[in-house]
Formats: sequence, C-alpha cells, structure tokens
Amino acid sequence: MSATLKEFEDHRLLAVIRSSSPEDAEAMIKAAGAGGFWLFEISVQTPQAVRLIESYSKKEGFLIGAGTVTDGEMAQRAINAGARFISTHYTDKDVINVAKNNDSFVIAGALTPTEAVNAYQLGADLVRIYPAVSIGGPVYLKSLRANLPSIKFMASGGVGLENAFEHLRYCVAVSFRKSLFDMPLVRSDNWGEITERAKQLTQKLESLKVVR
Repeated sequence: MSATLKEFEDHRLLAVIRSSSPEDAEAMIKAAGAGGFWLFEISVQTPQAVRLIESYSKKEGFLIGAGTVTDGEMAQRAINAGARFISTHYTDKDVINVAKNNDSFVIAGALTPTEAVNAYQLGADLVRIYPAVSIGGPVYLKSLRANLPSIKFMASGGVGLENAFEHLRYCVAVSFRKSLFDMPLVRSDNWGEITERAKQLTQKLESLKVVR
C-alpha cells in the first residue's frame, strides 16, 4: 500500500479548495485544517494554485494534492510544486501517465461501471464517482463495490454533512466543497463556522467505526 493511500484510508475526508480568490482559498485551507482536516485538493482553477500547493505541501498536518487537472502538463507542474496526488473529475490517460511516471498518486473520475474499470485499468489509485449523489449516492456505491471489489472508490458531488458517513460505508473517502465552504460563510469571512463544520465531521469520524 502506498503512503498516500494509507493517509486517505486513515483520514477519509477531503476538502476541495476552489475559489476565484487566492486569499479566500488560503483562508479555506486554514479553517478546515483548524477543524481537523488533513486531506486537501487545491483546484488548479484557483488563481495562484501552484503557489498554494508549493506552500502548503511543505507544512506539517496537510496532505496536499491538485484537483480539476485537465492535462499532463498541468499534472507535471503540480507534481513539481509538491502535490502528493493528482485528481480529475473524469479519466484522462495523459494525466494518469504523468502521475504514474512520477510515482504520484492519482484519482480519476468516473460514473458508470465501465468508466470505473477503465480508470482502474489505466492506473488510477482511487476512482472518484462523480456526481455521486445524482446517480444514487450510497445505494449506487454499494452496488459498484459489490461488483467491482478490487477498485477503491471516492464519492464526490453532493456529499454533505448529513450523508457523508452513509457514503463512507462503501468507499475509501468522500470530498466536500460547497457543503463545507458554504458561499455565504466565505463571503462574510465566517471562517469560525467553517472550522466548526469541519470539527463536526472529523470528530464524528473519530467516534465511529465505519465499515467499508
């Protein structure tokens, strides 16, 4: 088992950082980190994403990756900056190849069983089911896991505080964006409330023995 996969299996909750403001993006990382989050995916669509990846990949208590990567060149830039994993919302052969050539962990997006198997066969370490809630959430993941037991899944898209742990019964990790970084909270700089939401999730994860 790779060290990165072990950290995903230990921490299981991924904060997706995506903003038009690099200052807000950094505040989001700090707020979720203060609430106990360990896994962070910084979207390359965020201004100064590479700088943020480079900065936070050097800090203790953060596992930093690059998200919404769309091509091999961007994957390489993120890896060079210190990204521990590369993530996409769909399966891109070039992105996976760059990650594998650099011994980097890679998360590839899929929706159907055929897409999930394709991502796995191309070398994805985790297959991101997106959008998970729209296609059935935990019920769909349960079926996928039963029929594709060799593939490790992550749920993304519509996962929130109220349903995260149902999803975690059938996958390695879940990702949060809008449900954790609620736009009115971000716009009002209410980072304390975001930290409290993060704490609710991380403390519940600690208290529960979720069977996958």
